[in-house]
Amino acid sequence: MRKTNDEEILQMIQEGKTQREVAKHFDVSPAAICKRVKRIMPPESLVNLTQKQQKFVLEVANGETNTNAALKAFECSSRESAKTIGIELMARDDIQTAVSELMQEEGLTRRYRVKKLKAHVDNVDPTVSLKALDQSWKLDGSYAAEKHINLDLNYADMQMNLKEIREERHRLERDMHLAGIDTDSLYEEDEFTEGIPS
Repeated sequence: MRKTNDEEILQMIQEGKTQREVAKHFDVSPAAICKRVKRIMPPESLVNLTQKQQKFVLEVANGETNTNAALKAFECSSRESAKTIGIELMARDDIQTAVSELMQEEGLTRRYRVKKLKAHVDNVDPTVSLKALDQSWKLDGSYAAEKHINLDLNYADMQMNLKEIREERHRLERDMHLAGIDTDSLYEEDEFTEGIPS
């Protein structure tokens, strides 16, 4: 069987040749060319990203943390800004799809990773099993609920916002009353508004 050449395959495909024609040229089966094209052609989800986003996705798929991937792909002024960029990018559906497709191309499907992880979770060495448990929580998004937000609150601004909320609430109640909707049980006094004059 004649050996194929990835650059030549890509060139022929870009010229508009069919995979069957490419297979005939190399004297191999169309299935072999199809398989090769899947390995050497980047997924469409990756092609649609900017170069820096592509670099970020490739780094994440290679096992880098989101922060390290952002440091390598973008000109970050600090590790903190890289962390922010990494979080923002990984929250995007197109980035997640690209990472997922790249990993699947390499056979690293979610199911495969979960099976491998389970073997480590069940390890008798507590250092290994605890690290694996930590990874499993990251994999299923358990840590997402524990994000911390730092807020600087200004009481005067809160009072203004509370006033606007009350005005909007009264407008809504009036509109609902005009529409014949009962508003008596809609609002109950809560911790936030308790003791604050309306």
